[in-house]
Amino acid sequence: MMRPFIEVVRRFRWEPFGTTDLVEKLGYATGYARNFLSQATRQHLLITGPKKRKREKTFMVNPSVIKKIVLKGGKEKEELLEALGLRSKYLGEYVALKGFEVVDHDLNLYRLGERIFSDEEGQDEIVITNVSLPKKIITIEI
Repeated sequence: MMRPFIEVVRRFRWEPFGTTDLVEKLGYATGYARNFLSQATRQHLLITGPKKRKREKTFMVNPSVIKKIVLKGGKEKEELLEALGLRSKYLGEYVALKGFEVVDHDLNLYRLGERIFSDEEGQDEIVITNVSLPKKIITIEI
């Protein structure tokens, strides 16, 4: 389930998509795409998006899932950070994520924490984590 989810994050991020998008852009079989959408929606990995056409449902990646995957750690976290393009941009740094968006980053965890903690608005939606090999391995939930 996580492999297709990571591919959806890599390709669509905030964009709404439907079954035909999964078939055309990711090369999935129609039945597989429908099953994936059904299971991912039940597991709250995806949320329903705005309708493009009358009969076609659209979906979007649930941004709160990003925080959950990062806090869980492991291989899924690394794959997600790669899919978001953070490895190439922030390798060895700490990043503060709010959904798909990097709100701040720094080589020094404590400086980053001070900046993030100084602004109390939206802290419950932010997660700070390392990208690849940091000086100190730690994940902080704010």
